[in-house]
Amino acid sequence: MRSHWVKIGVAALGIACVLLAAFLESKRRSGLYWYEVQQDYSYSISPESASKVPLEVTPTGFTVPPLDENWDTALLPVNVVLKRAGRWFEPSVELRAGNRRSIQYFERGVQGRRFLVLHPGLIESGRVVTMSGSHLQWQEQHTELFLFSNPEVSRGRLLVIAPHPDDAEIAAFGLYSHHDSYVATVSAGNYVDGRYAHLEPARAAQDQLRGRARVWDSLVVPTWGGVAPERIVNFGYWNGSLEGLFERREEGEAAQSGPEQDPNLYRSGAVAELLGGRTARPSWSSLVDDLQVLLETVQPNVIVAPHPALDAAPDHRFTTVALLEALKRVSKDEAILLLYTNHHVLSEYYPFGPADTAMTMPPWFDEAEQFGGVFSYELDAHDRQDKLFALEAMHDLRAAPRAITGDDPFVRFAGQLMSALGDLRSNPFDTYSYYRRAVRTNELFFVYRPSDRSGLEHRTETDFRYR
Repeated sequence: MRSHWVKIGVAALGIACVLLAAFLESKRRSGLYWYEVQQDYSYSISPESASKVPLEVTPTGFTVPPLDENWDTALLPVNVVLKRAGRWFEPSVELRAGNRRSIQYFERGVQGRRFLVLHPGLIESGRVVTMSGSHLQWQEQHTELFLFSNPEVSRGRLLVIAPHPDDAEIAAFGLYSHHDSYVATVSAGNYVDGRYAHLEPARAAQDQLRGRARVWDSLVVPTWGGVAPERIVNFGYWNGSLEGLFERREEGEAAQSGPEQDPNLYRSGAVAELLGGRTARPSWSSLVDDLQVLLETVQPNVIVAPHPALDAAPDHRFTTVALLEALKRVSKDEAILLLYTNHHVLSEYYPFGPADTAMTMPPWFDEAEQFGGVFSYELDAHDRQDKLFALEAMHDLRAAPRAITGDDPFVRFAGQLMSALGDLRSNPFDTYSYYRRAVRTNELFFVYRPSDRSGLEHRTETDFRYR
């Protein structure tokens, strides 16, 4: 009789554990999106940047109407309806045409208008494209295909401006490795979070170790993408300092920041070739001067930088605020801006879905924000593998090295086990891993030509600081 009750107790305990795990996982998943997912995405896109072609979408796909050949990126808005399992599993749409396919993921619980990102290799005039949904569906609907042409991207020099080491690779490694490129990193990426405490007990030493390692990464990893060392520079500004420099920009050089944030400690790479050998100061005006000299030296046709409204990280936003200020000082300013988000303001989990699938349009609902155009750069299997290795070479994106000791093997094993358990506790499903988020079949940018920048420049003086 006792064994009967023991079995019942064990079964009840098992059920309780399963329910608790399901509850905790449900809470974790609901925290991935900082907005109501059952609403239409909405973008105000400059009418001059896109041509529109009427299109009929059926539950099984669509036939591509006659298209002008002069385009490189297409957006297809589709109203989707959630299936019940889509609240738990990640919904997706798979598109197929010939031997090409694209899988695009959306939020759990998705409902409303979403945008599929398409390329010339997938859609051609007269081709039948099949669509199948996983955990979502759609009805027959009349929509419009948005076609964007960005021929300037393949012409002339491309300058990637990264707020931190690894941002250039996360956002644009595929793009810059196939163009005539320069890579400039604004900050050293130094900060203290205990990552290197087992190597350096003093916090100042941890800070410098991280800064030195990340600066080295920013100078070496771009060469994996074919960028020559004389085209790579790190300005050396301290991690997390840009918003403060901006806020104190009217206070004068002496009051803006203390000597402990001297950029010259980390300033490295092609400083002589790209910055005229300038000595930096920990001030906003010094940062803008650096960017002005860089622009005048490189004379880029295309500039890649963070989007100051879509990217949540302060250093990212203020990197582009400083860039826009520097561009006003340049006598010949005809550069196209390709703006990205590595830390989306509405979801750090974006892009959705697993690695090796498409990067979709980010969630956005504010029609007051005027976007220029859209550019999606495709990465083939070789590009994605190279990008994976570039990310893996970054010290901040991989496990910290173990201390070099003569410990007993069992002590080393225990240390590895504790480190692995710590990683599992902090990020058990690799939710925010850049290997998942960045190694995609495409890289996505918002395009701003000089005539499109007025909205960006106006916003720099208003609410970028308070997002």
